[in-house]
Amino acid sequence: MNSSVKKALIIDDDKDAIDNLKVLLKDYNFIKVVGSIDNPDHATDKVRLLKPDLIFLDIQMPEKDGFEVLRDLLKEGLQTEVIFVTAYDRFAIDAIRFSALDYLLKPVSPFDLQNALIRFLDKAKRPEPISAFHALLEKTIMHANKLKFNTHSGFYMLSPEDIIYIQADWNYSEVFLGEKKSELITINIGKLDEMLPKHLFCRISRSIIINVTWLVRVNRRKRLAILEKDGKEFSFKIPLLNIRKIENLIDGVNEN
Repeated sequence: MNSSVKKALIIDDDKDAIDNLKVLLKDYNFIKVVGSIDNPDHATDKVRLLKPDLIFLDIQMPEKDGFEVLRDLLKEGLQTEVIFVTAYDRFAIDAIRFSALDYLLKPVSPFDLQNALIRFLDKAKRPEPISAFHALLEKTIMHANKLKFNTHSGFYMLSPEDIIYIQADWNYSEVFLGEKKSELITINIGKLDEMLPKHLFCRISRSIIINVTWLVRVNRRKRLAILEKDGKEFSFKIPLLNIRKIENLIDGVNEN
């Protein structure tokens, strides 16, 4: 292969997304797609075998998300440039921007792809030491595991699993982290519902968003959702329609 041609690997659980990206990349004679994977569990072996210069890495994948794949590559000492490919996910995008890595939003547009490849070629002319590359990946992973919430005095960085539920407080929201522990944040619950990871959080009423990690049971007759953390129970009234919403969310996670 011509040394000026860069090898690309696509990692995405959506085969249609892989095919679409392959079609777009055919317009660039300096990029050759040497492989694609729809199961992220095979990513490390494939990267070791193919030694790509560039990986197009999906973030939302059921077996492992893109940040977990990145962590695996880091553990193996594998170095390659990464362009994330993602549906709109506020917190994932914040993490990527924080680390200065690149990303494309689905569906990938030819214009955005062109700009990302221009940036990739520019970086390829100025290769970083592997230690700097690993530090960059570590920073991405660390930031991806936290959610940033603005407050009157600054902001909080919280791990999703630390949040039990969120309650509307006029135009603000109160984030409950445990018994007698909460933080008031300067964002309304409607905006939070749009921003929070959909596989973890569910808005069960006009004023409450729960973290389904802590959901232990639902009482259909009484229309109650019960969460439990550290031996403490939290009960919420829930409309019947939203009981089905929770079931669909949990069934979707279990299927994956």
